[in-house]
Amino acid sequence: MAAKPKEYFDIKTANQNGSYNISADSIAPELLTRKFKKLSNVEKVFYLSVIVTAIVLAIGMVFVRTKIIEVEQNTLTIQAEVTTKEDQLKAYDQQINELMTDDRVAKQASDSGLKMNNDNVIKERNK
Repeated sequence: MAAKPKEYFDIKTANQNGSYNISADSIAPELLTRKFKKLSNVEKVFYLSVIVTAIVLAIGMVFVRTKIIEVEQNTLTIQAEVTTKEDQLKAYDQQINELMTDDRVAKQASDSGLKMNNDNVIKERNK
């Protein structure tokens, strides 16, 4: 069996078991604490800031995506309202045009006892 690097070798466990086979369970906690103790305070602050930045970015991305979906939903709602209002406006314009026909005006005039004089009717010019 090939020699393992010094940082992975645990002499206490090797002596207790009587062999050089070391289980991962016996090394992991000690290895992590030794590695963490070897880091300087600047390195600890740097790694901590990288982790915090990654978490903040992940939360920020979720927040931004949620806001984008909310804005898209509001846009669709407003577009539906605008479409409804445009359809309603077209219907009102059609009703106005139907009520303003010459036959309808002449009928209303005769029902009211008025005479139709085409010379007095002002017609709007098409622009």
